[in-house]
Amino acid sequence: MKTIKILTLGALAASMSFAADTPSVTPVDQCRLALDNAKTNLPSNAYAAKLTLAEGYGTLNALETIYADDDESKLIPTFLENCQKYAEIAKLQGETQAIQNHIAENWEKRAATNRTIEAIQEQIGEARSGKVSDLEAEKQAIKAQKDKLEASKNEAMDKLNALQSQMIQVTKDARGIILSMSDILFDVGRATLKTDLMTSLAKIAGILSVYQQFDVSIEGNTDNTGSEEFNMTLSQQRAENVMNFLVEQGIAETRLTAKGLGMTMPIADNSTKEGRQKNRRVDLVITDRTQKVK
Repeated sequence: MKTIKILTLGALAASMSFAADTPSVTPVDQCRLALDNAKTNLPSNAYAAKLTLAEGYGTLNALETIYADDDESKLIPTFLENCQKYAEIAKLQGETQAIQNHIAENWEKRAATNRTIEAIQEQIGEARSGKVSDLEAEKQAIKAQKDKLEASKNEAMDKLNALQSQMIQVTKDARGIILSMSDILFDVGRATLKTDLMTSLAKIAGILSVYQQFDVSIEGNTDNTGSEEFNMTLSQQRAENVMNFLVEQGIAETRLTAKGLGMTMPIADNSTKEGRQKNRRVDLVITDRTQKVK
């Protein structure tokens, strides 16, 4: 009986020793892991992402100091959250740069298209010299240009439709292609971009960088919480924050406009929580610049 007790106590001591030897994941470890993961497979020319990571590692150093001084400090959750946000943004910036690199690798396709256009222009020149009918040659050139623009527009529309999700509604009306980003993308009374919204905007920026003929009107909207003046100011801030993020992703500011509509354009019932949540949104109205010139 005494032998059994000794064995039992020995087993219990061994299990406690094993548990004590098992390292716990600290906030510092979580921060470092998030940053290291964001750095994985980062393109060498993703300079914006590298700058963001540098800020993230700066936050990591501060977190290490705070944790070493007091591992129960109330500052730890805030610094950890900031660190993880830096990692998420850096990852998005890296993915955007990868898309842009892919575009650069396919310049030969664009060069081939340019050669086709030059050949058509040469045919027009020959037509005007009497080899073919002037009118027929110009018709062919115009048709080829229209076909090219239409194909590009359809391709872009397919890519934008692929973004359709619970957070992005893709529609089309007389104004152009509408990307309505609503639901949980803004908190009440705040214009700060949430991580999910930045993820969606990074994907949209990748598409806009390919199809240069598109301009974007960014319309900020709010629910009816607060005064009309407050909501007009808040919606303008939301629209401008979205525009600034797209500019950071490489989209020319000349292609973008931002305006706040306040609570004047609701798409859902403001008397319900769900309706107000949907009204806190940003609409991206995408128009084809080439269609404005007739």
